[in-house]
Amino acid sequence: MSSPRERILGKIRTALARQTVPTAAEASSSRLATLGDGTPQRPVWTESNLERFTRCLEAASGTLVRVRTVGEIGQAVAEYLADKPAGQRVHVAPNPALEAVDWPETLTVEQATHGRDALVGVSFAEAGVAETGSLAVLSGPDNPTTLSFLPDYHIVVLRTADVVPYFEDIWVRMRERHDFPPRSFNFITGPSRTADVEQTLQLGAHGPRSLHVVLLEEAP
Repeated sequence: MSSPRERILGKIRTALARQTVPTAAEASSSRLATLGDGTPQRPVWTESNLERFTRCLEAASGTLVRVRTVGEIGQAVAEYLADKPAGQRVHVAPNPALEAVDWPETLTVEQATHGRDALVGVSFAEAGVAETGSLAVLSGPDNPTTLSFLPDYHIVVLRTADVVPYFEDIWVRMRERHDFPPRSFNFITGPSRTADVEQTLQLGAHGPRSLHVVLLEEAP
């Protein structure tokens, strides 16, 4: 007597005109054949990738400032926080790319292994996606994931050279890394938000209430 599961799968195979269960290789080949060889349909734009990224980031309620060198990041962070009720204590990811930051004396800067005590967190983005204004943030000892999601104010450093057109370009870059995949990989588009209550948009509902990008023009 066949089980309910076998009967259901049997009906599916009959509907698909199959008598046997395909192997993993056959299933993969079938999926690739369905996709075809053409380039997938993607949005196009006439502006530069950097202009598109900036526009989409701002449309998602993010903010952005540009600096020329790593040393200027500290002052940019201080200026951003000047009119915010966030205090002067900043938790910074222990990322090697941020070691040369010249932090002003007005800020109390601490290296962060997590973001549980942080009101202001500074992390580093692996890349930016022009298509949606999103940030690709990898987890690791030098970039703790909680620093991206627990502080009220999330500040992210991104190199202009790391802004790519599409999401597919991210995966091409990632496969070239010897340590990929990390334990956690996050795409962040603007601050946390929800409109669950009466369709009224609220920022900071499940994470940072603001996302500020410091765009570094210096070559990596």
